[in-house]
Amino acid sequence: MRRIVIALSAAALSAGGIALAAPAGACSAGNGGWTPWGGGSYCDDNAYQDGSYDHCVSVTVLGFGGTQCNRVCPPDPANPAIPLMWTPGVTCAFHK
Repeated sequence: MRRIVIALSAAALSAGGIALAAPAGACSAGNGGWTPWGGGSYCDDNAYQDGSYDHCVSVTVLGFGGTQCNRVCPPDPANPAIPLMWTPGVTCAFHK
């Protein structure tokens, strides 16, 4: 009986990891890492004419988590860690 419980537990954990995994090829350029205990990654992709781009962040903790994607503008050089909010119809302030 103990072996059956262990086998079922292992199968459930494996299936959960597969179900929660990010789709392959969701982003062409990413950074970060993942472990079964937690992790995170981000991705910047699809640059637009106004200087904006798609920015996605994924976080998992103990197999639970999610991904959030938004269109953003490049960050202020004084604070390069935080992308700026994108406003439709307005060119990004720090557009290159």
